[in-house]
Amino acid sequence: MLRKAFPAQDREIFVGGMQKQSEFRHAILDEMGDIDPEAVSQEVVAIGVGLIDQHPSIGAILLECSNLPPYAKSLQDQIHVPVFDFTTMINYVRASCVRSHFRGGY
Repeated sequence: MLRKAFPAQDREIFVGGMQKQSEFRHAILDEMGDIDPEAVSQEVVAIGVGLIDQHPSIGAILLECSNLPPYAKSLQDQIHVPVFDFTTMINYVRASCVRSHFRGGY
């Protein structure tokens, strides 16, 4: 879908999936018990690090699953690129619609 929306030839899109990660699958996809946040964090970071290792040109990560924003900071701390998710988009839209007074000096 992204390729159709943004057909530029110089962009590459790489996908890493959480569906084969045991804790994520057990707690989120299969809804079989309580989530172990530390275990899921480790799985998210492992997938992200793997993507960066395989594709060093990656300039940003988009977490598409609504269950992943709690792990964005841990991921970003390890891969050192911007990490986006639905909460960053909500904050972006809100900041665009409800501006704050500028407080700073020149």
